[in-house]
Amino acid sequence: MNKMNRQPWDPGLQIERTALAWIRTCLSLIAVALVAFRFAAHQSLPLALGLAAAILPLAFATIWLAWRRYRTSAARLDAGERLPGGLLALMMTAVTVLTGVLGLAYVLLER
Repeated sequence: MNKMNRQPWDPGLQIERTALAWIRTCLSLIAVALVAFRFAAHQSLPLALGLAAAILPLAFATIWLAWRRYRTSAARLDAGERLPGGLLALMMTAVTVLTGVLGLAYVLLER
């Protein structure tokens, strides 16, 4: 093999580290959402249940998207194609915003 064609790293490892970081972030948001739900449920159970019903499916869908993105990215990287788009970042933003709304609702209802 020619030394010019060898890469100094395994390109799949970077994609795997990124996928693991996305999954870690999703799991931490699920934990924060559950803690916020626990506190908010003391003030307004319907509001807390509504926000939890929106946050948890989005969070688990985001974990699934992170895993799917990892598989797709690895295949596309091997084929020399473009990497996937930004749906994962959009889902993560939605989960983060809804978790923040749950926290804000708790603070405002606490008064």
